[in-house]
Amino acid sequence: TPNMPMNTDMNNMNKEVDLSDNILSLDADKEVIEGVRSGKITHLVIKINEDNQNSVLENADGHLVMTVNGMPDTYYGCYMYNDGIFPYLIKRTLDFLVLNSEEDGLMARILDVCIEPGMRFNYKGPGYPIEEDPDGDSCVWEVAFEILPIPNDAKTYLMRWNPSISSFTEEDYKECLENMVHGMFRMDWSIAEWEEARMGDFFYMLRTGDDKAGIVFCGQFLCDPYPSDDWAGSTKRRMYVDMICACPVEPDASPYVPLSKLQEVFPTKEWSKGHSGELLSEEIADKLDELYVQ
Repeated sequence: TPNMPMNTDMNNMNKEVDLSDNILSLDADKEVIEGVRSGKITHLVIKINEDNQNSVLENADGHLVMTVNGMPDTYYGCYMYNDGIFPYLIKRTLDFLVLNSEEDGLMARILDVCIEPGMRFNYKGPGYPIEEDPDGDSCVWEVAFEILPIPNDAKTYLMRWNPSISSFTEEDYKECLENMVHGMFRMDWSIAEWEEARMGDFFYMLRTGDDKAGIVFCGQFLCDPYPSDDWAGSTKRRMYVDMICACPVEPDASPYVPLSKLQEVFPTKEWSKGHSGELLSEEIADKLDELYVQ
């Protein structure tokens, strides 16, 4: 799956972390899971109470899961209230939510988070009841996640971008990078092979037409394809998808996977030419995943 590293370095923790540690797992009704999967539910609010406080405040390793600066983070240590700001810096970002019911399960990417301090209390340790105290030294938080489901059978598409002819210029790209939220930006893009494309499918963006050609970012489709006017200005209609774009390279940096490497690994495939929104075979998509994370 694009942009889903299996291990990540901890800040000064000297150990590797499995993907499962980057995920907050929650119990949910099957109807909620179906709503997220269909796109009818795009936001989830965690309501913290005495029954679920430990599952919300602690992950499997017993570390505290809270949010700062708009993103959910795992903290190692105390969660003093500190006027609504967490004082501890040893943390790492959570990227995914997993929703579980007795009959179903679903992984979703976290796109954005809205947080509000909730009840203040005096922290007595894991397992102890929360007793509200307006002068307490600790606080639980209400966390609203904007999420995007990851389908079990997600497909992968190749989007193409030639800055010399596209309506999306290099200046537009720089502006997107300057205004990213949590390392991501959003945009729409035309898709040629749209018939099987669905919300949650993955894509790689291939830059073409210059010496910076190669894979420059990846992401997911935020919606099913929809028709709109031609970006090139003709009278024909095109199909588009809204996308969340993650981990973009800097405009002057080398691509994650250079075009020369793609041509070397897939010598029979034409990479530099073709339409945007090409459905990739599972074999090519899997190999591209490997090349992307190397």
